[in-house]
Amino acid sequence: MNLDAGVIAIKFTKIKEDRYIPIHPKLKELLINIKKIDGCEYVFNSNAKKINGFKRSFHTACKNAGFKDMHIHDQRHVFASKMVKSGTPLFTVGKFLGHKKSSTTEKYAHLVPEMLKKAVDDVWE
Repeated sequence: MNLDAGVIAIKFTKIKEDRYIPIHPKLKELLINIKKIDGCEYVFNSNAKKINGFKRSFHTACKNAGFKDMHIHDQRHVFASKMVKSGTPLFTVGKFLGHKKSSTTEKYAHLVPEMLKKAVDDVWE
């Protein structure tokens, strides 16, 4: 993560390519405040040491927060769904998710039937 550059680096992805995701200003502020309070360079840490078993830690955090049956991938799906519903082109969503093929991202296309209608209407106006 590089707060000065405003990006989060996703390293060692499933497709073996690093990705860089822009940080929203609200998230940047939150991360800066966490670092000030915690004094640790890792957002997810145990006694200021990097957590290697993130999935287990995520599961424990969800359980402690009272979330039942929540998985890391659920957060990714919600992020992508919100992007699509807000009008982000599927191509851009695919870039954020690291999809190599547009067909992988097309599973989110069912969320935008009204946007398809608007696109047709916009052409004729």
